Amino acid sequence: MSVQRCREAFTIWRGGAPITYTAGQLVPDKDPILETHGHLFQDVAEAARRPAQAVPAEAATNEPGERRSLTPPASVPDPDQDPCGDADDEGAGGDPEQTAFDPTSSVTREVLAYLDTVGEAEALRVLDAEAAGEDRAGIRKVREQVLEAARGRDQLATATTE
Repeated sequence: MSVQRCREAFTIWRGGAPITYTAGQLVPDKDPILETHGHLFQDVAEAARRPAQAVPAEAATNEPGERRSLTPPASVPDPDQDPCGDADDEGAGGDPEQTAFDPTSSVTREVLAYLDTVGEAEALRVLDAEAAGEDRAGIRKVREQVLEAARGRDQLATATTE
């Protein structure tokens, strides 16, 4: 008894119900599907006797069949570090070449999120830059609460280092 392997997936309707054959599915050589769809099957023993043919790999490119080489990134960012690098630098004499947070280049939500992570000195700098620049009401209204929370973070940081 020989066994046939389905070369590609297809579905037929038999008795009002769908019957699906998947690629690689094995059926006995007496299966009635071979009478109507035999061209979609291959004899397993015959396929095993033939030498494997190498199929060239094709990468996703603009031109079909064009090969490309992938270059890994030069460095992988450390997920444990702050992506902006700004949150831990206030008052610590951070890298002078590092760009300070600019509130005018961020939306209100981002400015407020940043202010929730910094100490009083950095909060004052950002709030003053905001007032001199865009002076958004959503940030101006919460100035005192932001400064109070920043002072609390500074006190907490001082208490934990002592």
